[in-house]
Amino acid sequence: MGKLTRRVKFIAKERRLSIPAEFLHQHGIERGDYMVLAAASQRLYGFSVPAWERYQQVSEQMANWFPDKEHPFLAVVRGGTRLRLGSQDRIVLPRTFPFRQETSTKMHWELADGVLMMEPELLAVPDRPVHDEPVGQASLLDLMGTGRANDEHFDREDAARDLVESISVGRIDWRDRTWSEDNAIPPESLVRSIKVEGIRRPLVLREQADGSYQVVDGFRRLTAARNLRLRSVPAIVWRALGDEDCQRMKLMEAPRERGAEATTLRRLQSTLRLHEDQVALKEIEQITGRRKRTLQRYLRVAQHPAVREAIEAGRLSIFKAEEILKAGIDPDAAIREGWTVRQIRDAGQKLGRRRSRRAHGRLDA
Repeated sequence: MGKLTRRVKFIAKERRLSIPAEFLHQHGIERGDYMVLAAASQRLYGFSVPAWERYQQVSEQMANWFPDKEHPFLAVVRGGTRLRLGSQDRIVLPRTFPFRQETSTKMHWELADGVLMMEPELLAVPDRPVHDEPVGQASLLDLMGTGRANDEHFDREDAARDLVESISVGRIDWRDRTWSEDNAIPPESLVRSIKVEGIRRPLVLREQADGSYQVVDGFRRLTAARNLRLRSVPAIVWRALGDEDCQRMKLMEAPRERGAEATTLRRLQSTLRLHEDQVALKEIEQITGRRKRTLQRYLRVAQHPAVREAIEAGRLSIFKAEEILKAGIDPDAAIREGWTVRQIRDAGQKLGRRRSRRAHGRLDA
């Protein structure tokens, strides 16, 4: 569930629940009109009255077709209660309504085929198993064997499809900093990137005995997701994993260099990646926080394959690359011989004078 606004909140003392305006507008529900609300496992479902009546008819038919089985949604429909919408898009839940929350809380919500679904922001861990058939791995050997059957090569997409799960943010213990090596405050560029592109690199989590999750890697991505009010995050979940295994995993990680995210090469690569994904320059400016002129310089430099390759190999700085392009000289010779900025500018001036003499000669002729 993605959307979270100030108005969607449950006031525990008054048992008062606000309803998203989008749901009301979609069904034309106004103050004084009735809607239907149902509860199941601390999750609330909202219906318009006509839709609820249709679902009731379907539930009766399905009960005749499948007398031995009942879908959970049908139980939700049968437990619906008509409630009148009050002022400020709020309704008051009766004391007999099966929704209990001791403290006031914000509610996550989403619309699916016209049905409103809501649940508390920090939903308690349910008693039922997290997964009927856990897809996470219990040991490092499980991960090492992924995609290697029959001598096949490792396929990243297949592994991501098999192992990466969508985990509720509310079930991740963000206060547990056992495996954090530095502060969990994400840079503004990371927050902007996640806001537009989402989380590209999954978090690494360890499932606890109570069904919650401990962060092994991805503290800053989790903090950014919480700041952006994301409902869930992609993660690789380890189950039945001991402390020593977690220590081994942390040692296997490449040490994070301080300030590595801010290197010029990384800025260039992130700009090119967004540009190649057809993201407009104005949006790239908002995502990265870099000035338009800087982005244009990055893109201009990267258009020359030899210059771009030299920058990525560490043989040429972006500043020198820009000087080469401004001078209009052959970049291969400057890169191969390691020219200084002064040599590049002098060569550009000589080339400019030769071009000027040629132009004057054509005019005189």
